[in-house]
Amino acid sequence: MLYIAKVTLYHNTKGLIEEGATVEFTKDEVAEYDKDYFKDLFETVGAEETAEVEEVEEAEPTPKKRGKKAEETAE
Repeated sequence: MLYIAKVTLYHNTKGLIEEGATVEFTKDEVAEYDKDYFKDLFETVGAEETAEVEEVEEAEPTPKKRGKKAEETAE
């Protein structure tokens, strides 16, 4: 998965990672870090787009569909 570095840091296998650089990590590499510490160092690519979409979906409730089945069940 792709991540963007929030700070400049040195990674033991990837070397020097500059702030703003995009880096690819496997799940195993991510698991080596404490979850909160990793979030302080890296941001998931596309995370902002996903968050914006989720907020919009929550703000607009979907109307209930009324069809034949709904009318038959009511009787």
